[in-house]
Amino acid sequence: MTSLPDRVEAASVLLSEPEVSLMGYTRPAEGGFVEEHIERAARECYQSQARMSPQSGKRFIRGIILRGHESVLEHASATFRVLGGSRAYTHEQVRHRLLSFSQQSQRYVSEDDFRAVLPPAIADSAEAREVFVESLESARKAYKRLKELGLENEDARFVLPNAVESGIVISGNFREWRHVCRTRCSAAAQWEIRRICGLVLKSLQELAPAVFGDLMLDEKTWIATHISETVDCAEAQKTVNRELAKLEKKNQPPGRILRRLADDKLYAALFHVKRCLCAGCTATFAACGDLK
Repeated sequence: MTSLPDRVEAASVLLSEPEVSLMGYTRPAEGGFVEEHIERAARECYQSQARMSPQSGKRFIRGIILRGHESVLEHASATFRVLGGSRAYTHEQVRHRLLSFSQQSQRYVSEDDFRAVLPPAIADSAEAREVFVESLESARKAYKRLKELGLENEDARFVLPNAVESGIVISGNFREWRHVCRTRCSAAAQWEIRRICGLVLKSLQELAPAVFGDLMLDEKTWIATHISETVDCAEAQKTVNRELAKLEKKNQPPGRILRRLADDKLYAALFHVKRCLCAGCTATFAACGDLK
């Protein structure tokens, strides 16, 4: 599978690889980190704010995600600026309508000296590259000529190709960002949006590791694999059943397994047995009791 090269080329300008920068994110008014804000908001449901501690956030948020209570993730959001993405990319990105966008206008910004993204498949072929560059230069000349004839940007832009760079600012809550990253950081996604959303995910994982840490990102392919896919059925069942046996030995209810979710191996195993439809995993998850 071909990934985006370190540098992409325009007709006459070398354009750096897509630049994804974090512009801002939700910060608690009382100080602290964004995940503390999510935990505090979620604990309002149970009036359990007094149980917050420096160690509670990771397992609490993981428990929320495991149980599918992702609405509380909507209390936090992040804004990114993306440069070096093509107009073809932005047309795909804006389909995620729960995100908010501010995009470079081709009506008010002149594209006389536009930059263009070179697809890897075209970069790998000298003949295709020649055709591509020739097409870009033809579009550039046509755009300038239309402007010389007195046409406004909004009309001259009709000759511009999808390859033209289009800067965009994107805001979204964490629940929607999880959906976008799962959808676009997949093998089925187009290479450019996969790379850009991969860079978004990488930044979000640094910002909120408990929220986005279950998406395992391969920075060579920019494909994200869910943590539940990192273990097989036998290993997952063994891990969960071992923990349930410990709880039983202490005369504790099986639902208390959620208090051990800071353990990465257990987190992956629980997610696996929840998602898997085989008889063994189904029985193992049922043995955990009511995890609602």
